[in-house]
Amino acid sequence: MFKKLITSFLVITVIFNLVIVDKYTFAEFKEEVKAPINLIRNLDKNQYQIGEEFIISYTIQPQNLSIDNVYPEYYLKDKEIVLVMDVSGSMKDKINMNQSKEIIEIREHIEKITNILETKRIASIPVTFIRRNAVDIENMLKSIEENLESIKRNVGKVKVNNKKINKEIEDIDNNIASIRNNLKEIEVNKKVIKNIRKIRNSIRNIMESINKVKKFLKINKTTRIEAMKFVTKRFLEKLKDDDRVKVSLIPYDTRAWDSSYEGKEFADLSNNKHYNELIKDIDSLQPYGGTNIGDGLRKAYYKLKNSTNKSARKYLILMTDGEPTAYSFKNRMYYFGDGNNYYTWGGSIADYWDLKYAKLVGEKLIRKGGLEIKSFMIGFSNDTNLVKLKQIADSSGGYFKKAEDGDVLDEVYQSLADEICSDLPIHNVFFKETIPDGFEILSASEGLKVEDNTVIGNIGSITYKLDKERKEFIAEPIYFWIKVKANKVGKYQLGNIEGENKSYVSYKDIDGKERIRYFPVIDISVYETEPPILDAELIFETDSVNKVLNISVNEPSFIEVLYNDEVINTIDCREDSFEIDEIKEFMINLQQDIQNNSLIITATDLSGNKVIETVPYLCLDSINLEEYEHNDLERPVWLGLSTEENSIIEEILINGVKVQENKVTDKGVYAANVVLIDGLNEILVKARNQYNNIIYKTFRIDVDAKSPLIDTELKDFKLITNFDEKVEKVWLESDLNNDEVISEDEIFDNSNINILYNEINTKAEITLTEKFSNKQIKIKAKDLNGNIGFITLNLPKLNRIIGHGILVNGVQLKKYEDNSINIVNGYEVKFGIIFRIDSEADTLTLHLNKDRINKVKLLGELKFDIYIINEGSIVRKVTINQQDINIQSSDNEIIVNIDLGKYSDIFESKLLLVYTFRPLVENLDTEGLSILNRFSINDSVKDLEINIKPLPKIE
Repeated sequence: MFKKLITSFLVITVIFNLVIVDKYTFAEFKEEVKAPINLIRNLDKNQYQIGEEFIISYTIQPQNLSIDNVYPEYYLKDKEIVLVMDVSGSMKDKINMNQSKEIIEIREHIEKITNILETKRIASIPVTFIRRNAVDIENMLKSIEENLESIKRNVGKVKVNNKKINKEIEDIDNNIASIRNNLKEIEVNKKVIKNIRKIRNSIRNIMESINKVKKFLKINKTTRIEAMKFVTKRFLEKLKDDDRVKVSLIPYDTRAWDSSYEGKEFADLSNNKHYNELIKDIDSLQPYGGTNIGDGLRKAYYKLKNSTNKSARKYLILMTDGEPTAYSFKNRMYYFGDGNNYYTWGGSIADYWDLKYAKLVGEKLIRKGGLEIKSFMIGFSNDTNLVKLKQIADSSGGYFKKAEDGDVLDEVYQSLADEICSDLPIHNVFFKETIPDGFEILSASEGLKVEDNTVIGNIGSITYKLDKERKEFIAEPIYFWIKVKANKVGKYQLGNIEGENKSYVSYKDIDGKERIRYFPVIDISVYETEPPILDAELIFETDSVNKVLNISVNEPSFIEVLYNDEVINTIDCREDSFEIDEIKEFMINLQQDIQNNSLIITATDLSGNKVIETVPYLCLDSINLEEYEHNDLERPVWLGLSTEENSIIEEILINGVKVQENKVTDKGVYAANVVLIDGLNEILVKARNQYNNIIYKTFRIDVDAKSPLIDTELKDFKLITNFDEKVEKVWLESDLNNDEVISEDEIFDNSNINILYNEINTKAEITLTEKFSNKQIKIKAKDLNGNIGFITLNLPKLNRIIGHGILVNGVQLKKYEDNSINIVNGYEVKFGIIFRIDSEADTLTLHLNKDRINKVKLLGELKFDIYIINEGSIVRKVTINQQDINIQSSDNEIIVNIDLGKYSDIFESKLLLVYTFRPLVENLDTEGLSILNRFSINDSVKDLEINIKPLPKIE
């Protein structure tokens, strides 16, 4: 079927081939399952004056991953966790920790506000965004205010630092009010640059106030062991309802020990008895002795190694507040075995041998012991000890996390719970950025380390979770930033240091392979004096060949617009007067056919500073529809979009409704999974490039999103099914084994049942078999464009035998409603049976006088014939070979077995068996006598009660 794709400048006719989108192709999934991850980095602008400070914002955006592209063994995994917990004597020391519900809730809302600011990349909010996205900024402010209200409700219950916290909240309110006032002035084009600077300052003030509130909340103190107990129980509470998670506890001081739960090595968190026993063990821990980290790791290794669940994901989480001060040995050698028959040495003072033992256990057992263990070492300690713990983590091939107080420890454990809950986890993504000479690195996101002109560090984990309704794995983006200062005039490229890209993230992918992804290169220019600030947007009006290019600039300049290296327009505002912070806008109507190339805009100011930027192109390269089962008028469609490298698809609106926003492209390519309605759809896509210039482009797509309507009627063993349009294929599905899963052998089409279509494929006759008796079935029909309609039926008990009675008028059967008939004693009567057979049931049994009533004599020779019938008339007689007939008879009983297995040409046809019957009962009284004739085909049975009556006397 042909559909129209209409853009504002071109009408293209395309054929919608029904193909599955393979934006990301997974060839052999068991061997190679890659997470589709897109990277981008953003600046508020690309031209800076020497001495200017600015933020580089980074986004790691995992794309959705279809469940069809991942084998179940990747995500349907049990998870075994060993909690290795330090209970040495130093764990009785005091530390900052808030355990009240109110403070925990305040911290949660602070985290939400922080996420809002980071998600919107507010630290480096571009001029373009502020000028054209006032509504989005207002929505952001409302979200902040909602969380702020929750904080205010709880602050009253915080006794210490209450006034300081309220002061910061008041400052946040004032900064939000200031942003709104600045937006109003920008709206009327009043002092735009100045107001934008004020908005940025207000946002930074909000972030500073939020960080101060976090510090003011660190008011209560508790012992380290009590803090550990608290965060561990919150960790377990988060995992409690996941029946795939099993947990074991290994406390350690000078030596380690473990526990069991009803004789099992791991506690099943979905088992309340196990869960409560584990909590009781945690509550009973008391601080004592030294710190034998190596022994805790050794015990944890054998706990995981000896588990009977070999396919489970293995996790080891070790927490310590200090460096190793003890080690285990046997026969004057370090002890690496599985058992309790060994000795320990050490106390409260650390030495070389303690650390070496811990590192060797990590290397020999955790990293090289034959198990794939994801280990996390959490340092609840000072920086000196943390260096040694980092060495142990590195020896173990694990990850190191720092927690300087109880609140941070809680955040670390909650984060780990989220990672472990993930269906497809990618742990600890490593980031590296090399900043060109000429810039000074001032600061970076928490967790990142600055070394000269390089920033490195672990930036978190990608946690894919299965959305069962959408049948996709979905992961949240990761945001982080670096603040730099321009110190030297020149032209630079982020991501290109002497011809080599040194901006990347590395991680172990879903399939266990190490992978590196590079950030796209960004151009940056640094000037002696302030360069012109350009701002451009290109709008493709729907159903119009005209394209509108809006350009704004903040100082007198000469502007050129180029396409394919040819100047197509100029703007000369060098003689114009500009007020301080004024921005002037210019509109150009373009006639050029702009396809797969960007516009280039240059602006040269009166000082000779020349700015070169691009305005992105935007193409709809493909429209792909998957086969889709539905009974509504909507259908998912994959749109293949392409634009400049290092660009963001900022918005996608379908028929006026925003459906996606802030989607990072993969080198300019993005596959958007959207839902379209039946008929014509208007799709508006907004893309923003590295210069924060924007393109708006509207596409029109006509889609067939109507699935076939199905009407069906059950007649005998046949479903007479009609459709309101031509269909390509019809099939049935039924959960025959009642396991709530439709397996391949429970899907029925022409390959395993009989389906006959009419000439134009608008009607199908589906012949059922007895296995569908009393079952729910789903009839599905696919039209020529991949829409799959369905109808669900609850079938009654199906009987292959349609009727059994006296034969009258050719093929008519006569009987009473109670399946009985009256005949005259001693007279021959012709009976008929209408039935069907198939490959699953092809043996007939006719049993005359089934109950062997002795008074009855069956006279004469049994005669029978079989015919094919149709529409009330006989089509032909079926010739049966004698060897396929078996008759057993006596004076009062006849049993006939007929094997029709060889007669496949009559399968599914309607058949008529005709037999003659002459019973005689001597001395029959006036009430008569009843006998039973039974006809059966496998489980299908039809009885006929025959009432033998005496011949009426006529007086």
